[in-house]
Amino acid sequence: MCGRFTLRNLDDLKARYGETDFRPSYNVAPSQKILALTDKFQTMEWGFSPYWAEKPFNLINARLETLFEKPSFTNSNRCLIPADGWYEWKQEDEVKTPYFHHLDGDIFFFGGVFGGYRGKVGCAIVTTDAVESLKNIHERMPLIISRQHFQDWLSGDNIDCSDIFSSKAIINHPVSTHVNNPFNDDPKCVFPAS
Repeated sequence: MCGRFTLRNLDDLKARYGETDFRPSYNVAPSQKILALTDKFQTMEWGFSPYWAEKPFNLINARLETLFEKPSFTNSNRCLIPADGWYEWKQEDEVKTPYFHHLDGDIFFFGGVFGGYRGKVGCAIVTTDAVESLKNIHERMPLIISRQHFQDWLSGDNIDCSDIFSSKAIINHPVSTHVNNPFNDDPKCVFPAS
């Protein structure tokens, strides 16, 4: 699962793809407007509803394993969602500890799906089984698409998900519960917990 992420340093993104009308965030939460790449950068709401739904579904994640089987995503399109980190919560007894995962500050892209619902464009982050080194925190993680597979993903091709990125590059550390409140959007969200 991926329920929060960061997009803090936009300099690398702007250098590679040009100006984007987006502000940095330390705590991107569902239902917020997020940046997504299709044939160009655009903003979408983080929350996907299939066009045929009577009421909004607001799905924030889509499992890669069932993406092509679920009726909800049958007519969805693909996108790439830039990020430079994400949060997962580790459950230990009654305590949930947030962990921040990142690639040492580098920008990367989640695989995503998007579609329109009653005049609004929404998206979901595609998730997959967590790599072995992260399973002790959470059994799922966002699908990270490497640059050489961007076009394959966007065109709808099935790509070899074992070739997406190096799991050795993922760094994580516990952070304070400050991040639990989606209105907290500051560097304290990513600071290692004391």
